[in-house]
Amino acid sequence: MNRFMKVFLPVVIIVTAVFSVYLFIKFKKVPPKKAARARGPLVTVEVARRVKNPIVIVGYGTVRPVHTLNLVPQVSGKVVAVSKNFIEGGFVKRGEVLVQLEKTDYAIALKRAEANLLNRDVAYKKALKQAHIAKKEWEEILKNVLMDKKVVPDALTFYLPQLKAAKAAYDAAAADLRLAKLNLERTTLRSPYDARVLKRLTDLGQFVTPGKVIGHLFSTGVAEIEVPLRSRDAAWLTVPSTAEVISTLTGKKVRYPAMLVRTAGAVDPGSRMLHAILRVKAPYRFTPPLENGDFVTVRIRGKTGEGFWISAKAERDGKVWIAREGKLVIRTVRVLYREKEKVFVSGLREGDPVITTSLFAVTNGMQIRVRKSAK
Repeated sequence: MNRFMKVFLPVVIIVTAVFSVYLFIKFKKVPPKKAARARGPLVTVEVARRVKNPIVIVGYGTVRPVHTLNLVPQVSGKVVAVSKNFIEGGFVKRGEVLVQLEKTDYAIALKRAEANLLNRDVAYKKALKQAHIAKKEWEEILKNVLMDKKVVPDALTFYLPQLKAAKAAYDAAAADLRLAKLNLERTTLRSPYDARVLKRLTDLGQFVTPGKVIGHLFSTGVAEIEVPLRSRDAAWLTVPSTAEVISTLTGKKVRYPAMLVRTAGAVDPGSRMLHAILRVKAPYRFTPPLENGDFVTVRIRGKTGEGFWISAKAERDGKVWIAREGKLVIRTVRVLYREKEKVFVSGLREGDPVITTSLFAVTNGMQIRVRKSAK
């Protein structure tokens, strides 16, 4: 019995297993076959919206004063007084006395000029009187002495050369007096406008001479920024127009109102760029002020344009890709204006889904999948 079981039992187990596999294969359910569906690349889109607004032109430039001044004396003399505001970085008002030179010599010269003019005035009046007397005497001679009434006297008879010489001497003395007054006034050096002192080159007790620079100032009334612009930017300019200056000198963005007042007279031959000139009125009235020499960003309000702003990465050499019913459609557009992060184009339709995803091999009409936007 035991021997029979040892032989027969394995055979039964093997047969049963084979039969079970046969039944499983024969009666298993086969899932329905589905047609394979091509799955295109997954893309992200942005919706194109038509806008009509002014183009903002962005540029960069350095703040500079409109008016600068080298303070130069017109007369020589010793410095006897200096304004407390006449220091580097100091602010001075229009008409404020910056430097006072010693007046003594020029006051004496003025007195001498006044005395000389008085003498010349007396001499001129005396010559005028003598000329009048000479004329009367000639009339008496002509009437009572001379038989020939057609005799013409010379200039000396009427004392005319002496009168002209006296008049010339008087005029010269009057001019000397005006010059003496002017030289006396020139001993006082004043600021011609509200200004800031860039540098002072003199001090008390120093002797200065005409033509020697004793200080540098610049006007605080108006500041200018010269901004080089590319041709595509210059095409959108309109002069005059409003603008904005942005400074980061203090570590944060500070904005100042400005005005585009003109462009340079010619295109720069080296860079082939056109320079726009902006002005900021009273730059030191702001807190913080717009400092001279600051490198700033400017935003200029340009002409109004109508079109579509799209991401810069969505524009590809004058073409964009549109997602249309699961397919990619290549559309040609015209770039109107270009910024770093976006471009302004025409040639789209309102609501066009513009593809922003970069793809390697693209054909018109290829299948794509559009990524659903997060809500």
